[in-house]
Amino acid sequence: MSKPLSKKVIVVTGGTGVLGGSFVHAIAKAGGKVCVLGRNEVIAKKRCAEIETAGGIALPVICDVMQTDQLESACDLILKTFGRIDGLVNGAGGNIP
Repeated sequence: MSKPLSKKVIVVTGGTGVLGGSFVHAIAKAGGKVCVLGRNEVIAKKRCAEIETAGGIALPVICDVMQTDQLESACDLILKTFGRIDGLVNGAGGNIP
């Protein structure tokens, strides 16, 4: 049975946050290639390792969404790695004043 997000590349901003964590795991479970975008490198790598251990594909992308140059670099990395972006989940900015 095919998974609904099979072969799709999905970017999750705030992927290192509490809500973002739920998003990235759900996307991976549905077959999506997940780009875990956030400012916390340790958490991003941990989430990606968890996804990969479960058989998924994930890319940690360290970025502050408020910095245009960092977003452009993040986009370049994702496109270089996967060749496309099919979807975006914006979970950034919920819990830091």
